[in-house]
Amino acid sequence: MSDAITTRKAQTRAMFNRIAEGYDMAGPGCFAHFGKRLVEVADIKPGQRVLDVATGRGAALFPAATQVGPSGEVTGIDLAEEMVRIAREEGARRELNIDVQVMDAEQLDFPDASFDRVLCGFGVMFFPRLDLALTEIHRVLKPGGQLAISTWRVSQGDDLATVLGELGFADLSADPAVAFSQPDAVERPLLTAGFSSVETQVDSTTFHYTDIEEYWQNARGTGMRRWLDALSTDQIEQTKTAFVSRTQPQTRPDGIYLDATALLAVATR
Repeated sequence: MSDAITTRKAQTRAMFNRIAEGYDMAGPGCFAHFGKRLVEVADIKPGQRVLDVATGRGAALFPAATQVGPSGEVTGIDLAEEMVRIAREEGARRELNIDVQVMDAEQLDFPDASFDRVLCGFGVMFFPRLDLALTEIHRVLKPGGQLAISTWRVSQGDDLATVLGELGFADLSADPAVAFSQPDAVERPLLTAGFSSVETQVDSTTFHYTDIEEYWQNARGTGMRRWLDALSTDQIEQTKTAFVSRTQPQTRPDGIYLDATALLAVATR
């Protein structure tokens, strides 16, 4: 493994360990919403074996466990130890039959043809060798099994990211999600990895934030925290002021209403 890949993985791991405690905890639960939608489009059935790659705090893991029922098995993996710890604890609190492990998507420690379904919610953009990760996922899927992934077309953080870029506080070219914002960009690597019958749907939802402070706390519980934590007090105020101005058309007396659009792709092995 090259030094660049090792460094990128270490940075991703450190970032998600840092944001794990507050991940998707403030505001309307955007990741939880799209996690449920991913499980729905994956057509998971009772009794199936499911793997959730880049499971995070369990946005797709928990609804998948509910869907397979007591006769099924659900395993979640993540590179970040804190995400795994929190998902395990929450799964135990909910009394769900799940297994959560620290594991690299590029090196899946499972036998061939182990799973009926594999999920990956908003994770593919963080894999430095996507081709290798998809090859591994293809390997552990049973023949006829399906992979369901989600990427951002428009995230609930795009307005804030635009403001940060315009103010010179963030380098938007470094955002890995941009490369997967169009259906063909999502489908192409899946087909190259040997998947077939790839179908992608566009799924949009409006999320309500009571005020700028709730939105800001939500943003700090995402990958945007790498930019927000680097701001000075004055820069934070500049950013908030510019964000309020930008989102004025989406603001009502009870808060801010922002649209988010995900691409949900399902591919068959």
